[in-house]
Amino acid sequence: RNVVGLFCSPHVSSFRERMQVNGEMITEEEVVELLPRIYELCVQHDIPATFFEITTALAFSFFAKRGTNVVVLETGLGGRLDATNVVANPALSVITSIGLEHTRILGDTIELIAREKGGIIKENCPVLVGPHCPHEVLQECAREKGGGPYYVPSLVFGTLGDFSFKKKSSGEEEEITDYDLEN
Repeated sequence: RNVVGLFCSPHVSSFRERMQVNGEMITEEEVVELLPRIYELCVQHDIPATFFEITTALAFSFFAKRGTNVVVLETGLGGRLDATNVVANPALSVITSIGLEHTRILGDTIELIAREKGGIIKENCPVLVGPHCPHEVLQECAREKGGGPYYVPSLVFGTLGDFSFKKKSSGEEEEITDYDLEN
């Protein structure tokens, strides 16, 4: 039986939502037990860790304590420089969609944001990419990193799909501008 960890952000009503094992949130007692060691390591090694980096370390400690053998990690911001991107050999890299979000940090075009998110692609690791992504950019990231097979949902479900943005009836590329509408 798999013991599955989930790390996601942001939380809606409780910080503990961010870390779960088999659907059960980290307990307050586990936070109190595990967090001091992370702070101690930051002080010992002079690491000026951010809130998200500390939260990621807490999640990893929690998953180790609970003996997970499968973990789903959601990046916090982008991918290339994200705290979750320390996993050297993931089983699968997934990029669900790309929208104009966090443009001050990730870039002001879909292509620049895609390159940042493509930073999670690892050598020999399969990549699953959603339909609303600039596949040319992400396929280039996969090639540069020696990524494994590149999948899109239409291929997973048995049909060959378009590897680019959906076309408007006029034939021009559809502009993606609203992340919330896209998702």
